[in-house]
Amino acid sequence: MTIEFILYPLIGIVSGFLAGFFGVGGGLVIVPSLHFMYSSLGYSDDVSIPLSLGTALSCIVFNSISAIPVHDANKNVSWRNFSKLLFGICLGGILGAFISVNAEKELFKNIFAFFILLVSLRMFFKIKDRATSSDISSFITVPFGSFVGTVSTTFAIGGGIFIGPFLRLMGETMKKAVGTSVACTLPVGFVGAITYIYLGYNVEGLPEYSFGYVNYLSLFFIIIFSSFSSRFGAWLTQKVNERFFQTLYALQLVPIFIYWVLA
Repeated sequence: MTIEFILYPLIGIVSGFLAGFFGVGGGLVIVPSLHFMYSSLGYSDDVSIPLSLGTALSCIVFNSISAIPVHDANKNVSWRNFSKLLFGICLGGILGAFISVNAEKELFKNIFAFFILLVSLRMFFKIKDRATSSDISSFITVPFGSFVGTVSTTFAIGGGIFIGPFLRLMGETMKKAVGTSVACTLPVGFVGAITYIYLGYNVEGLPEYSFGYVNYLSLFFIIIFSSFSSRFGAWLTQKVNERFFQTLYALQLVPIFIYWVLA
């Protein structure tokens, strides 16, 4: 049990901060860390990968619940755009979990990594703010939300890395784009976690304290630390210069690209 109690605080603190500060959910840190831990305990990829994904999505739910009030209190959540993205996110979230458990993902990972690189490069350049808050058509938000939900639950990334740049491109300020991204990670995590529980419900050979493909022992110890660091990350977002923050957002996408190229 030693490795778990060394990793849990580190996973919780880092993933929570990333979730609150960048609105990316924290799955980038949680998934490879849990995969490493379960693999070191002797579990095969058939168990460790979906278990890491399902548990990470459950953690994302709590990270977002902790961070949303901070962003909302600073009026940095566009609930109008959140509601437009919600249906597509939920629909895609179910599909993504099925893809992750049942499909070959090597080609998908390469495409995903390339897309992350393009998003990162785009965010290095200043995007001119619109004079008024954007009103995005549902003909755009529903298919885009479906794409985000599918990719997010396939890789347990929360979806913020897509939603933030998308809303920025549509005219939201950087901080409001991030705040809305944090709000969107809640339905991504919830729908994804429920689907992973369903898909793993009758699977044998899972670790103790697992409910489907969600390990609630890992979940409990990670969120103890992430719930505090996510609120700190959300608070710090409000203090950072807009242009500097956009550059930081682009930089934090680079290791995501590297990870999925090498995964």
